[in-house]
Amino acid sequence: MREREYIALTSGDHPELGLGELRAVLAVLGVESDPRPIAERLATFRALPEQAKEVAARCGLVKEVAVLSLKADVDLIGTDIDIDQSSVEAITEPYAVRALRLHGHERPSRVEVERWVASVLDRVRPGLKVDLESPETVFRVYVAGELVAGGPLTGERDRVGLARRAPVNRPFKLPSTLQPREARVMVNLSRTPIGARLLDPFSGTGAILMEAASLGYDAIGIEVRTWITRGALRNLKAFNLREESEVVAGDSSSMPLRGGVGGVATDPPYGRSTRVIGPSLVDLVDFVISSLTELLERGRRIVVAYPMGLKLPATLASSMVVERYSCRVHPSLVRVLHVLEV
Repeated sequence: MREREYIALTSGDHPELGLGELRAVLAVLGVESDPRPIAERLATFRALPEQAKEVAARCGLVKEVAVLSLKADVDLIGTDIDIDQSSVEAITEPYAVRALRLHGHERPSRVEVERWVASVLDRVRPGLKVDLESPETVFRVYVAGELVAGGPLTGERDRVGLARRAPVNRPFKLPSTLQPREARVMVNLSRTPIGARLLDPFSGTGAILMEAASLGYDAIGIEVRTWITRGALRNLKAFNLREESEVVAGDSSSMPLRGGVGGVATDPPYGRSTRVIGPSLVDLVDFVISSLTELLERGRRIVVAYPMGLKLPATLASSMVVERYSCRVHPSLVRVLHVLEV
């Protein structure tokens, strides 16, 4: 199989973070192409077909990936345009054109766009069977401002799995726990090699561990409170992820590991009930991150979520930070994701 050009749609609430996640997943999959933004929420990249499908399946903020078959100015809607013939020939019948307006003018309507693309496809491959209810292939068309682009859908994110692992469905939960989508993004930003061990030194209810295990990592967490450790294990067992993960009741400031870690993703505790070693949470996070830099091999990454507004640990303001993203959870909580490279 040969490489093709693909287009990825990121989530509308955090487009910059979605682009960062896409870049990280491509790196993990060994794809050398760097994603190129072509509009807000849209980026293109080159990859093999199976890699492109895996990108969509692994991401939390990349909603879907399609073969880039057409790209035109919105003013060209209704005219004959060039389209990648090989991708049209590869369409499995029956098919349906489905347009998605991202932002921009009210016109043209989705119906106008869909009819136009269908006519272009019929010109290239006459007699192509259409089924609007149960198509085998969805030809996705994105309208973003002055741009129209799209092609056959290659893959979509695991919406069912992410929804199934939502906090409301977990047997054990605590306030302000990470949503599956955010936890998966953090795992991906760590760029942990597939199949390697991912560590969460403040594992809490196991949100990050669940996403890491579901992506095929050997997930291990450390939690200082025994009752929370038990709760995290219940969550992992409830979603059949127990064999791929482990939670150790222990003190993350006395790391019970000696190497063998491919990456770190963690959301340290905060609030009045937080139990810390030393005078403050800042000192604890600083100490743990410093310990992890000695544990990890050079080039490995640590992803730390830390609430905006709290005093920032020195390590999260150091030159090791290579990426930083803000995520608004609710009006009183904004998490900042700090990506450090050892």
